[in-house]
Amino acid sequence: MKKALLLLLLLIQSFSIFAQDEVKSFVQQKAYPKEGLQTFMEEFVNKFDYKNADKIPNDVTEIKLRLKFVVEKDGTFNDITLVDDTYNFKNEVIRILNEMPTWNAAVHEGDLVRSSFTMPIRVNYDHSKSSSETDFFVNKNQINSYVETLNSNKIETDYFDLTCNCTIVKTSRNSELTTEEFFLMAIDDKVSYTIGFKKLEQQKAIDEIQKIKKEAEQQQVYVRDVVFMAYNNALNVAFYMNEGGYDSQYQTLFVPAKNYLVLISLRSGNKQLTNLSFAHLLKNFKLKI
Repeated sequence: MKKALLLLLLLIQSFSIFAQDEVKSFVQQKAYPKEGLQTFMEEFVNKFDYKNADKIPNDVTEIKLRLKFVVEKDGTFNDITLVDDTYNFKNEVIRILNEMPTWNAAVHEGDLVRSSFTMPIRVNYDHSKSSSETDFFVNKNQINSYVETLNSNKIETDYFDLTCNCTIVKTSRNSELTTEEFFLMAIDDKVSYTIGFKKLEQQKAIDEIQKIKKEAEQQQVYVRDVVFMAYNNALNVAFYMNEGGYDSQYQTLFVPAKNYLVLISLRSGNKQLTNLSFAHLLKNFKLKI
């Protein structure tokens, strides 16, 4: 299982490639959140999830985190680590930062530069936890109401259109312009989307997808061939992971579209939410490449 999931996650992460310029520790103007540091920290705390509560002693009511990360020239985050990660929350911190708005990059000698940043954050802990397998909605009326909210906004880019209850919170492009990635977040913060486009000849994209399929089948991960729009070689893979105390339910779609390998990945802390959102996406996503 771990081998297949690692391959999938590496493919998801491979769409984010940053130029390796020097990271500066001392700059004339530090990187900072566009919405202000206090608002950024409050939003971080609101997003923080700690479902794997059995790892934390009952007498702990506050979690102290010390984040270290690099702010790239485009304001995105890279090389995210935690100092003294007592409760193994690194992946949860990475999840949150990947969903947060980009920052204003640091400036040194008149140029935007990569810079390191250290931030202490405290999170109140109430020992509540819930199962990602338990249905979020208990009746058809609730399900129908939720599905209706998924029609509330339309995302339009040069690569795709999507009707959803989400907004683009971040985009990323590598220095050679061979990949472009879009990070979307539901307005209620319950579901996140990663949509990536990697330039690749169609046959090579198909071969890559078949490799993913073989690994997933060997490790008994849910996998199925699907027809997505006009593409017969698309692949749907669904899996669960516990990432540093956060239960993640994934639905992913790999599509060999013309000269691109397209990745569409949905994630939430609840299987029902992920599946409902993914089913809606399949009907309301339009490729434009």
